Amino acid sequence: MSIAEITAERANLSTYDQTWLKHITNDAQILLVSSGGGRQAGKHKQWQDLGFGLTEIFVAKLEEASLTAEEIAYWLSDNKERDNHVPLNRGARDLFAFSMQGVDGFVGWSGSSETKRDFSVTVERDDFMFFFEHSTYCQLTTGNIRHIVCPGSGVLTTADRYSGIEIGEKSIGEGFVVSRNAVMSALTNTYECFAPADFEFVAQHAAVDGAMPQLLTLMRFFRDEICANQNLKASPIALASFQEALALLMVQNLPHSLSHRKSPGCSIAPKQVRRAVEFARTHANAPITLADMAAAADVSVRALQTNFRRFYNETPMEHLRRLRLEGARNDIKNAPPLATIAEIASRWGFTHLGRFSLQYKEAFGTLPSLDLRRERKK
Repeated sequence: MSIAEITAERANLSTYDQTWLKHITNDAQILLVSSGGGRQAGKHKQWQDLGFGLTEIFVAKLEEASLTAEEIAYWLSDNKERDNHVPLNRGARDLFAFSMQGVDGFVGWSGSSETKRDFSVTVERDDFMFFFEHSTYCQLTTGNIRHIVCPGSGVLTTADRYSGIEIGEKSIGEGFVVSRNAVMSALTNTYECFAPADFEFVAQHAAVDGAMPQLLTLMRFFRDEICANQNLKASPIALASFQEALALLMVQNLPHSLSHRKSPGCSIAPKQVRRAVEFARTHANAPITLADMAAAADVSVRALQTNFRRFYNETPMEHLRRLRLEGARNDIKNAPPLATIAEIASRWGFTHLGRFSLQYKEAFGTLPSLDLRRERKK
């Protein structure tokens, strides 16, 4: 079975979780925009086009083939920047496959092995790493500690602690790397303090409990939809916004060194929420983040998250997505003769045309193609 088939087979979420998954998946979509942007420093940021180029998405794929441990180690070391793999068992050739996609400190990977493999690993960075198993097992070594990863479980560690992996026979695994900078920023925005030097997440997690299904959905969306096209280029600022959403989900839902610490008081004035709303409306066509909206309101990210739903019965990112749909519809109704729906949707951050059409119809009761055709007949 493929990873997608195994994941679908195990999905058993409540109605609330399914609705929440839909929201975060849609939120993830609106964070990609077709053009670069910039922001000036300051409490109230002014957005303008500073001409930043688009960032290439890194893709590397080792098609399933009969390989020795030495050949696998050579390919992994050659394609994974600042990583070094040394084979510890030098068995006969057998089938092995591996692929990875990523950009700007965030990487998704998947792999399979027909036979047991064992490698020592050296990684020269300190980002956070998720490992999941879907068939048999893998065993991670982090310093003097060994973590067994079985189907339905996962391990979260830091790259600088990761020192070895034993891949079980007939293993099917996947994993993700999340930028440490994004996680540290999310910690600061949530707890309004700097993370301690020894900050860490709890290592062992159930892949089907708590926030992990939502995290997996968001990470797979990045890997399988955003990064799947090798020719895709993406705005680095939009990708930073995507990382913010993932990092906040991690920090606010997974147990870690600061979990015992209470977030600062969350009660804010209605006028502060209105500032965030006005900021979002003014800059809806720019790659703004939740942190930007909070800064415009002069409140913490956690306070804005809590109070926005209380006042508007939706999350800040749901509100921003609605504003962008409205902006796209306005452009469609006023489109020049040669403009296409794909171009307009991309300009407003909707990269998947089919999904954009569904969201458009849900919001306005009609398809974008019908709106465009109707306006051109006038």
